[in-house]
Amino acid sequence: MIQLRSCQVLPLLLFGIVSAGYGQVTCSPNITPTTVHAEGFSERIGDIVVNCSGGTAGATLTPTFFFTLNTNITNKQDSNGSPLNLAFSASQPGIQASFFGQTAPNTIKVLLNYLVPAGGAAVSFTIQGVRAAPAVLGNGTGSPLVTVSVVAVGVTFPAANVPVAAAFGLPTLLSSNINFGVPCGGSPLPDTKDFQTFATSTTFSTIRVSEASLASFTPKETGGDTGVRIQVRLSGYGSNARIFVPDAIVGINGTAQTSAGGYTTTVNGGTYTPGGSQLLLARVIGADANGAGGTLSFTTPVAVTSFTTVSEVTLTGGAATIVYEVLDANPNIKEVAQVPLFLVVPQVTCSGPIAPPTYTVALAPLSTVSVATATDPVPRFISTTIGTDCTQAGDCSASYFPTLTLDPTPVQISASSQGGTRNGSVQVTNSGGGVMPFTVSISYQSGTNWLGVTPTSGQNSTGLLLTADPSALAPGTYNATVTVDAGAAGKASVPVVFTVGLPGIKITGVVNAASFKSGLVAPGSFAAVFGTNMGGKNVSVTFNGFAATILYASATQINVIVPAALGFAPAADVVVIADAIKSDSVKVTVQPNAPGIFNPGVVNFADGSINDFTHPAKRGDIILVFATGLAIPLTGPVTLTIGNQTNVVPAYAGAQGSFPALDQINVVVPPILPANPNPVPLSVCVADSLGTPVCSNAVNLYIK
Repeated sequence: MIQLRSCQVLPLLLFGIVSAGYGQVTCSPNITPTTVHAEGFSERIGDIVVNCSGGTAGATLTPTFFFTLNTNITNKQDSNGSPLNLAFSASQPGIQASFFGQTAPNTIKVLLNYLVPAGGAAVSFTIQGVRAAPAVLGNGTGSPLVTVSVVAVGVTFPAANVPVAAAFGLPTLLSSNINFGVPCGGSPLPDTKDFQTFATSTTFSTIRVSEASLASFTPKETGGDTGVRIQVRLSGYGSNARIFVPDAIVGINGTAQTSAGGYTTTVNGGTYTPGGSQLLLARVIGADANGAGGTLSFTTPVAVTSFTTVSEVTLTGGAATIVYEVLDANPNIKEVAQVPLFLVVPQVTCSGPIAPPTYTVALAPLSTVSVATATDPVPRFISTTIGTDCTQAGDCSASYFPTLTLDPTPVQISASSQGGTRNGSVQVTNSGGGVMPFTVSISYQSGTNWLGVTPTSGQNSTGLLLTADPSALAPGTYNATVTVDAGAAGKASVPVVFTVGLPGIKITGVVNAASFKSGLVAPGSFAAVFGTNMGGKNVSVTFNGFAATILYASATQINVIVPAALGFAPAADVVVIADAIKSDSVKVTVQPNAPGIFNPGVVNFADGSINDFTHPAKRGDIILVFATGLAIPLTGPVTLTIGNQTNVVPAYAGAQGSFPALDQINVVVPPILPANPNPVPLSVCVADSLGTPVCSNAVNLYIK
């Protein structure tokens, strides 16, 4: 009989007859599956027991058995490639194994010396320590089934080679965490570095690790390099952060559970009593990135022990790996452990929320090796994403977990077709505890790319600004959905309804009418307002509510004189009203001097002609430069730059006199201007109140 220990029993699926001419010896397997880690790459599947009977008393047989698994055998190998840590025993001295070998990655060969006892009485032999890779079958999830097929060579074996269930893989771990992130106020290093002081004086987060199935937490077994290890990976801490963790973790069934107060438990470093199968984890010092190697921070105590020590974990780039190994556990209950992470960080200035660190948990050592080797650790596990333990604990809705709350009432926004943007808002709330990171996305049921949201990610309670843009939309109703995804804290959506009416007035730009420089004007100067749908019988333009003088108006352009009443306001909101329809306001910068030269805007004084290629000015001639944007009266000296001549002082600079908002500068063309280049650039500058020159655009001056 072949038997693997478990609470489940399968019917007899396989039996065989071994014959060597000395009567018949009948062998029949009876395999009972055991439970293993679904994530495991080297799991001990149990004891293989073969029961045989019959044959001629005193006869000696040498049958060969082949045991083939549906996954790889992963025992460590010796220098000859034979599996190590296999043990053979028999019910009587007449049965001995003369050879163990591995003939394929999934097959073990056993050669027996079989002495038939008197009367062909029943005998048995047992093979212990076979290890397998169930993770290959289920990729660490679900319930992978490990099977064994048995054949014998050199004898008749009339039964079909039917695979027999040998082990069921079950997921091992569940986890959750209470993440309090990094506080702006800092978390000081205690004077006394013990568990109780850290727990009561520093910011901490807690990672809870739970067994998903019985006996998942197992101490080191025969043939293993370590017990089951739990690897906690941290990332996202700043360069000035320091992390401290307990050296020992006592589970929920301990005399006193290790807890810093997370999950509403009592603060305690943990007390362990030997002999009671209490869950006890020891921190592994110096383990590699996969959780292999290193040394235990202590061995299993032989007397009642209370733990108080904590140790610092080295952060590299804000990340670290912490490894604990199971020293003791109870295979009959689902055990739970809490791992506190104590944070030490100086006070920092927070311009916004600090992204919280992230935590992941896995069985260790991690590996991708699913075959037998001479060096890889035993056991070993693949890296899998594990589920939350809150369902098993019954606390998924507890207040210490972050919980997303979002008002599902549709957001209503209205605007004019081709008009300016309109805003709405959505409030994201963390109605639970800890830190709740979230991301925001938009999906459209009609139209595309008309809605924006700020910010697109954040944490805890945050207001979202929605901006709806009708500039490319025809009149109608448009729908979109804003979705906030806070991971384990929840996911929620709110509809957005955008009602777009008939086309409205839209200002696309406000410029200096001479230089066409955008967004900068001076009181009392010429300006041009560009836009759409601005025409009408009654049109007005205001700057901070002061009416501008309109010189020209059309649906797309309005020329105005900026109201002098603006004075020294640093900015102005420009609004156009056409036949009682009001535009959105557009903000422009206001400063006392914003000079701009018209083009053409240079006149030859000698004959009154406009200066151009066919009407150049002579060196030493007077030219008239017409501009706008000088503060009248002047607030500082006016100079010109003409070609390579700078700080040229005009004969006159000020108001033109006949036309409001028009400025005139009379200046002599410098006699020392070189012949080339021609034309030369000409610009006007005026000093502001601090003496800093504010200059116009440059225009061409043609000379001869």
